[in-house]
Amino acid sequence: MTENSSYKEIYKSTFLFSFVKVFQILIGILKNKVIAILLGPEGVGIIGILMNTVNLLQTGGGLGISRSAVRDISEANGSGNSAKFSRIISLTNRVILFTCLLGFIVTVFLSPVLSQWTFGDKNYTVSYLWLALVVGLNILTEGQLAILMGMRQLRALAKASMIGSIVGLITTIPLYYIFGKTGIVPGLIITAFSAVFFSNYFVRKIKYDKTTITLKQISKEASPMVRMGVALMFVGFLGLAFNLIIVAYIRSCGGLADVGLYQAGTTIIASYFGVVLTAMTTDYYPRISTVHNDNVKLQDELNRQSEVGLILIFPIAVLFVFLSPILIKILYSSEFLQTITYTDYAILGTILVVCSNSLGMILLAKQDAKTFTLYSLLHQLVFLPIYIFFYTYYALLGLGIVFLINVSVQFLAYILINRFKYNICFKRKLYKQLLLVFSAVLLTIIVRKIDDYLIKYLLGGSIFIFSCLYSYSSIRNEMNINPFHYIRNKLKL
Repeated sequence: MTENSSYKEIYKSTFLFSFVKVFQILIGILKNKVIAILLGPEGVGIIGILMNTVNLLQTGGGLGISRSAVRDISEANGSGNSAKFSRIISLTNRVILFTCLLGFIVTVFLSPVLSQWTFGDKNYTVSYLWLALVVGLNILTEGQLAILMGMRQLRALAKASMIGSIVGLITTIPLYYIFGKTGIVPGLIITAFSAVFFSNYFVRKIKYDKTTITLKQISKEASPMVRMGVALMFVGFLGLAFNLIIVAYIRSCGGLADVGLYQAGTTIIASYFGVVLTAMTTDYYPRISTVHNDNVKLQDELNRQSEVGLILIFPIAVLFVFLSPILIKILYSSEFLQTITYTDYAILGTILVVCSNSLGMILLAKQDAKTFTLYSLLHQLVFLPIYIFFYTYYALLGLGIVFLINVSVQFLAYILINRFKYNICFKRKLYKQLLLVFSAVLLTIIVRKIDDYLIKYLLGGSIFIFSCLYSYSSIRNEMNINPFHYIRNKLKL
């Protein structure tokens, strides 16, 4: 594959999954609006508690297989060995069924305890017994989507995700309208069944020879996949625990208002800037998994992915930072304007995350579970008291600053780990691009604070136009891609 073809593949997958992610966000907004109207605040609260619990059980019961399996499937698919490919698909299917059953049994077993913990009594025990189906089905869906991702069946993956979202919306609204709050659990079950059905529909189109594998063989051959999956699950739990502790501390010291401002800021970063990050990594991980033994190719993929990420996020970051007072009023209300003190620094940090994510995923492709887990544990333990210190003395501003410090340290750590373990590093050109984007966004923050509206909008508009022209020029001249023609052809306008 030529360098230009590689860039086109990256843009193709990024645009495709950006569209899917935006579509899912819009469906989620519409669904939340309908739920709020039909069920009121109490119904929204019940769904929130149930779904948070389901997600937690899903993370634990799934053992991280939906992420770790991608690497093995990608490698087998890229090897050209049909026997090896058939065996890994058969093995993955069996492991997924095991984790599906595990999630179901754990939820059934814990249902009385979960009801007591989440609602303060055991009135929701039966609800959690039914939700065991949702946990198991969601684990199964994640596993099937992992197979599509590992095979880089991008269109099938996108269609399965979008159709599942639409069907989930269409089927649950009548239940909420007719049955009210009692329709919540049936609605979640129907949504889970529809997601499994459509993901399975596309997975069944994959041609492979079903292989008979004994329990002993499954235990032996699946151990690397499970080991890496458990490491990913552990890191995921670390992140959840870290966030819960921080939120609990904010609530105890600053009150629920500060929690709301912080949650609004993190939602903006995760949901809206996460569109680009998620879209980028969806195809990046399978690509680097295919060539994980070739460090030269890994380095090339790393630099291309990071370069595309910086170019795409550049105008988005500038525009959001400059218009953040207006956008936050639109997304929330004027009461949330203080969130800007967090998002300004968090967006600067997100620019670094574009590159650090690409570095961190190399450890996953290498299945270096020990390094990945140990670093994540030490990082979280070190930064927990630092977060508390910065919030105590600098409130919401401190949380934004410490987020930037956090991702900066992670960025430097991943650079050192990859440089000394695998001799993989960024090219000088990428550091220059990173410095340019970071400096331009920082300058935008300064310009936005100018009191004179004419000067402010002239300078802010100039920075935004520069960011657009720079991104367009980089795509057109350095990557030999005409973005307008490319998008038009893909959309068939």
